[in-house]
Amino acid sequence: MKKYGGRQPTGTPSLAWSSVVVVVSLLAGASIVHNIFKPDLTLPQIESTEANKGTASER
Repeated sequence: MKKYGGRQPTGTPSLAWSSVVVVVSLLAGASIVHNIFKPDLTLPQIESTEANKGTASER
C-alpha cells in the first residue's frame, strides 16, 4: 500500500503540549485573580474547649 503525502504534518501542537498550556494558563489565571482580590486567609480564633463546656452545661 502506498501512503499519500509521505510526510507528517508540521506545526500542529501535540496533546502533551496542549495539556501543558492548559495547566499553565489555569495557574496563571488563578494567580492573577488572587492578586486582584487578595482574599483574607487568616483563620479566626477558636475559643478554648473549657469555655465551650461551660456554656453547654448552662443550657
